[in-house]
Amino acid sequence: MLDLARRHAVEHGVANAEFREGRIEEIPLPTASVDVVVSNCVITLSPDKPRVFAEIARVLRPGGRVSISDLLAESDVDRYVADLVTAGLTGIEIRRGAVQDAANVTGVRATPTGRVVPMAAGHAEQVLAIYQSGLDTGNASFETTAPDWDRWDAAHRAGQRFVALDADGDVVGWVAATPVSSRCVYAGVLEHSIYIRPDQQGRGIGRLLLDTYVTATEAAGVWTLQSGIFPENAGSLALHERAGFRVVGRRERVGRQHGTWRDVILIERRSTLVA
Repeated sequence: MLDLARRHAVEHGVANAEFREGRIEEIPLPTASVDVVVSNCVITLSPDKPRVFAEIARVLRPGGRVSISDLLAESDVDRYVADLVTAGLTGIEIRRGAVQDAANVTGVRATPTGRVVPMAAGHAEQVLAIYQSGLDTGNASFETTAPDWDRWDAAHRAGQRFVALDADGDVVGWVAATPVSSRCVYAGVLEHSIYIRPDQQGRGIGRLLLDTYVTATEAAGVWTLQSGIFPENAGSLALHERAGFRVVGRRERVGRQHGTWRDVILIERRSTLVA
C-alpha cells in the first residue's frame, strides 16, 4: 500500500506528500506537529479508541482540527464524545450520514490557558497553596500538610520545576522533580509531582506542564521519569497515559493514611531520545 500510494503521488505530480507506516494507537509523528488529522472509517476497527484519540490530541497543535468519518451506533455516541473530550479535544460535532450508523465527527485540540515558565521563589506561596489543595482531596499524596518553602525547595531539583501562569501571572499549576537516588547509576532517573489549581483542571494545563517537563528533562540527559499515583486518582492516571507514561506495577498497601492502608500505582516514561 505504501508503494501504491507513492506511485500514485508521482503519477499525479504530488510533491508535498509523505507516507509513513505506523499504528493509529502509536502515531509515528512528534507531539504538537500536526494542523489537521483526517480519518476515514478506520477508528471503528481499533480495540483501544481512547488511545487513538489520545494520540490524535498529542500530535495536534493547540487549535488543530480533527475530522473523522466512522461507523458509530447511537448507543455509543456519549462514550465516543466522552473519550474525545478526555483526550483534550473540544467543540465536538457529530453529523449523521445517509448510511446506517455512519457519522462525521469534528473537533478541535483545546488550547491550554496558560504559559509555562521555570519556577522561582516568587511563586512559593501560590505553589504551596495549590499543593495543599491537592493534599486536601486525600488522593494526591500520603502527606496531609504542605511543608514550608525552605523544606520544599531543598527537596526538589533545580532546573526541573515549572509553573503554568494565567494571563494575570498567577500560578495555576506546577510540576517538580526529585532524584530517586544519590547513586550515579540513577542519575538519569527522576520522580515528579504535578498539581493543578482546582478551578483550572480540565483545561490542558497538566499536559502543557508535562510536555515542558519531558522536553526539559530529556535535554538534561534524563532517561526515565517515574511517579506514584493512588489508584483512586483516575484523572492523574489518564493525564500521564496521554503523555506517554505506562503503568509498570502496583505497590499494595504500601502506606497508611488516616488509618487506611493505600495502594500506589507506579508509572514510568522511558525517553526515546536519551539512552
